[in-house]
Amino acid sequence: MMSHDAEGVKAVWADDFVVNSPNNEVLTRDQVIAVMKDDFLDYKDFHKHITFVGEKPEITVIMGYDTMVPTKGPGAGKQVTRPFTDVWAKRDGTWLLIARQATIAATN
Repeated sequence: MMSHDAEGVKAVWADDFVVNSPNNEVLTRDQVIAVMKDDFLDYKDFHKHITFVGEKPEITVIMGYDTMVPTKGPGAGKQVTRPFTDVWAKRDGTWLLIARQATIAATN
């Protein structure tokens, strides 16, 4: 995401990936990649803090929060704290991100 690498994202996001994005829209993988290509997803000082990993045979849930300074969009120019939940599924022997929820909880 940080390097706007669409092919890298496609390698780890399932074809049917969906995200409840920070601007409160549900987007598909292709919609997120389009926004990324339009140079909308730019962050400074990005840090991921993982607080929970729940592993099951075919599903793993990761929870935590991101802190960053978006250069565009919601919270632009301010430090943002964004709790997230990522759901990974094992498909054909490969772990793929199938769903993500990320909501801005605080802007400083």
